[in-house]
Amino acid sequence: MPDKAFLHEAGFHQALRAFIAGAERVFVLGIGMDWKSDDRLGSTLARALARALPREPRLRVVDGGEAPENFTGTARDFAPSHVILLDAIDRGLAAGTAYLVEEKDLTLGDMTSHRLPLKLLMRFLGESLPCRVLLVGVQPKSLLTGNRLTRPVRRAVKPLAQFLATAIANALTESDETQYQ
Repeated sequence: MPDKAFLHEAGFHQALRAFIAGAERVFVLGIGMDWKSDDRLGSTLARALARALPREPRLRVVDGGEAPENFTGTARDFAPSHVILLDAIDRGLAAGTAYLVEEKDLTLGDMTSHRLPLKLLMRFLGESLPCRVLLVGVQPKSLLTGNRLTRPVRRAVKPLAQFLATAIANALTESDETQYQ
């Protein structure tokens, strides 16, 4: 997948690959409100990612919708080594730009429209499971009421899902190979 396939912050590809390296079990949680234009990104991306990934018992992709906290029990039962959250959050970038955020880099005031602040969700997952947690964010153009993604955000979905699918599948394959060495 060429780097220019979707807009992203510098180092995005390398940082995601480094985060997922050594993964034994990966839980992906899409977050979004289907009635709010680009806020539906996390849910849309989770569905696209699920279609792009092979069936794999060490991998679970869930669309958490507007109440991702309701899926913490599902994550706990799965016992992942890595959790990846997918969401649209305003970081002041060009619309459709993908970026990575760790819990320590979020503030409670980051622009998200969900009930539980992402910082608290990420902290809870990281401490209670325990696992590594990362947010894959995409800069929204609009978070107003609407029934479809804006063009720049929509253009990011398929190539970003494909990149994530490849990175996750490769990490799980590498984990298999190191296990038998």
